[in-house]
Amino acid sequence: MKAWINFIVKFFKKTSVALLTVIFIVTAVVGILGGLEWLSRFVLSKSYLGEVYSHDFNMVRRDAIEPVTHYDYDFAPGACLEYNILKGNSYEYANNAGFRDPRYIELEKPSDEFRIFFTGGSTAFGLGPIGEASQAMNFYSIQFIETISHYMEKILNSSPLVEGKKIKVYNTAVWGHAFQHLLIRYPTKLRRYQPDMVISLDGANELPLVSKLDTNWDYFHEGQYNHILRDVFSYSPSGLSSYLTLWLKNNTYLMTYLWAGRDLFQEMNATPRSHKGVVVSSQDVQQERSEITVDESSRLLDKNIGTVVRTAEDYSALLQNDGIPHILALQPWFYLSKKPLSAREKTIDKLEGYRTYYDIPSDKVYKVLIDKIVESAHKKGYFVVDFSEYFDDVSEWVFTDWCHLTAGANYLLAKELSNLVKEHFLGKQLGPGDSMADKDSFFWDLVAGSQIISAPAAKDSLNAPENFQKGDPREALYESSIIEGELKPEVVLDLKQIHPMSRLRLVWGDEESVPEEWIIEVSADNIEWKTFCEGANQDTDNYSRWPGFEYYLSEPIEARFVRYRQTKMREPVIKLRTWNLYR
Repeated sequence: MKAWINFIVKFFKKTSVALLTVIFIVTAVVGILGGLEWLSRFVLSKSYLGEVYSHDFNMVRRDAIEPVTHYDYDFAPGACLEYNILKGNSYEYANNAGFRDPRYIELEKPSDEFRIFFTGGSTAFGLGPIGEASQAMNFYSIQFIETISHYMEKILNSSPLVEGKKIKVYNTAVWGHAFQHLLIRYPTKLRRYQPDMVISLDGANELPLVSKLDTNWDYFHEGQYNHILRDVFSYSPSGLSSYLTLWLKNNTYLMTYLWAGRDLFQEMNATPRSHKGVVVSSQDVQQERSEITVDESSRLLDKNIGTVVRTAEDYSALLQNDGIPHILALQPWFYLSKKPLSAREKTIDKLEGYRTYYDIPSDKVYKVLIDKIVESAHKKGYFVVDFSEYFDDVSEWVFTDWCHLTAGANYLLAKELSNLVKEHFLGKQLGPGDSMADKDSFFWDLVAGSQIISAPAAKDSLNAPENFQKGDPREALYESSIIEGELKPEVVLDLKQIHPMSRLRLVWGDEESVPEEWIIEVSADNIEWKTFCEGANQDTDNYSRWPGFEYYLSEPIEARFVRYRQTKMREPVIKLRTWNLYR
C-alpha cells in the first residue's frame, strides 16, 4: 500500500512539473507574442499609417481590398484609397459601400436624388501613374475632386436637368476591374443601391487577358485574384495557408508590421493587378504559344476577344432588362493615341511600359477589341462611346502613363459624358457652354498666368500673393497684413486678355480665416463689374486639408479682370492658399 502511495506521489510530482513547464512555456510564448503585438501596434501608430487611420486605428490591419466570391475583390469600407497629399488634398477613404466617395450612401435612394453610378477600372477610379511611370511623373495623383465622376456631378448640377431632383454621381470604379467584374458586380452589389443610370469606362484591363493565347483560357478564371479564391474554397494546403495568412494580416498588428502595411491580398497574387504592373512572361504560356501556328494564334485571339465582346453585350442587356440607361465608354490607350506628345508624354514614350502583352502589340489588340465592340453595339443596340482616339487633337498633357489620365483630361471626358447624358438620356438641348471646341483651353488655369494688380500688402515676404497662383494648395499661402482704414479687403487679377470661365476653386488658410461672406466678380474693363459667384463660410468643403469652395457655371462668363472681395470678415486679413479659375 505504501509503495502505491509513493508511486502516485511521484507521478503527480512529475506530472505537476511537466504541467508547470508547459504552462510556463505557453505563458512565455503568449507573453512574447503579446509584447510583439503591442510593440508592433506602437510602431505602426508612429508611422504614416498612424496619421492616416488616426480616427480608427484598427483599420491599419485591413487591406484596401477584400475578397468577394462573386467577382474577385472590392474595396474594404473605410480603407484609405488615396495617401498622396502632395497636392494638398485630404486622405480619402472608401465609404460604407466601398466606393471612392466621402458620402455615406443609403440603400434606399432618397426621393429627391437622381443616382448615377460611374464604374470601371483604375482610369475611372482616378488612379495616378503606376510602375516606373510613377516616379517619372513625380508621383502625380488624382484627387477625388479631379475624378471624372466628381466633375460630372458638378457639371450636371450647374443647371436644373431633372425636375425636383439633384443628380449625384458616385464613383463605384475599382482598380483592375474588367468587363467580367462589371457584369457580375452589378447584380450582386450595385443593383441594391437602385441607380437611375450607369456609366462604365473600361477596356484597357482586357488587354493582358485576351493576349494570353492559351488553349485552356477561361475569361472568368483570368480575374485578378480568382486563383487565390479557388484555392481557398478548394481547401487545398495552399488555399488554407493563404486564408490563414490573410486572417493574421487582418487581425494582428504584428503581421501588418511584418508586411509593412502593404496590401497582402495583392502581394499573394501570382499575377499582380494591372494597375500595379502585369506580369505576362509565364514560361508555360510562352512554351505553349511556341507550339501554336500563326493561324491558330489568330483564331485564339479572335476567340478571346469574342468572349469579352459577348460579356459587354451581356452586361448591357442586363442593365437594359432592369430599365437602367447605360453608357459603355472605351477608354484611351497611350500607344493607340496619335496626339502631339507633351514633354511628360515623351518621357512616358521612352519607358518600357505595356507596348506588348505576351509579345503581342497592345495597340493592335485594343484596336481590334474596340472595333468589335462598336460593331456589336450597332447590331445589339446598346450605347457605346469610343474615347480611344479622343485626345488626338490635344497638345496638353493628357496621359500620366499608358492608360491613366491627368485631371485636365478627366474633365474633358466628364464634359463629353455629361453632354451625352443631357442630350441623349435627359432630352435637353445643348447650349454654347457645352461646346468642346479648342480642347486645350480647358486645361489652362487662368489664375496661374494672371497678373496681380491689386492686393493688400503681405504680412511678410514668405506669405506673398504669388503663393495662391501655384495651382495646388500647399503650406505656403498668401497672408495679408491687418487690413485697416479704407484699405479694401480684395484681390484683383488681370488675365491679360478676355477668357471664358466657368469653374472656380478657392482654398483658405484655415477655418478661422474663411470670411463670413465673400464674392467673386468679373469685368471686361476693370470698371464695370458683375457677379461670378458669392458664398459664405458654411459653404466650404473638406476635399483639401484646408477649407475650400468649388463653383461651376452652366454657361461661361467672358472677362479679363477678376476680383475676390471679402464682404464680411471674422478677422481683418486675407489668407488664401490657392485660387483656380478655368474655362
